[in-house]
Amino acid sequence: MGSISVLVYFDGKWDSLRASNAYSIVQIVIPVECSYLKLVEIIIKELKKDPSQFAIGIHYQITGNGPINEICSDSYVHFYIQIKKNDSDMTKFPLCVEIEKVASSDDNLMCGNGLTGVVTTIYLGQA
Repeated sequence: MGSISVLVYFDGKWDSLRASNAYSIVQIVIPVECSYLKLVEIIIKELKKDPSQFAIGIHYQITGNGPINEICSDSYVHFYIQIKKNDSDMTKFPLCVEIEKVASSDDNLMCGNGLTGVVTTIYLGQA
């Protein structure tokens, strides 16, 4: 099946030039056949966050100041994996993760544009 190594930037901010800065970094390994929910699970576990208390948004950029691409479904994860598989430079295309504390006991995922303040939190219930 195989896997790929990915850098994850977190606790950072997007600036006006569409660059993520002032962030911390962790490395994760994701299976090539990874689903969106599995990716979220891997990231939450690596960041040592309680999924019942935090919502997560996942983004990446293909070019330095290009558009910010959101990952919020299996098809977006599969597209991202194809990009990563075609470039062996581990420092390219890091995942930029936004984490927000939520007041719910359910698992939460953020979809929408957190950069403009328009974010939809999806409540998935207990796993």
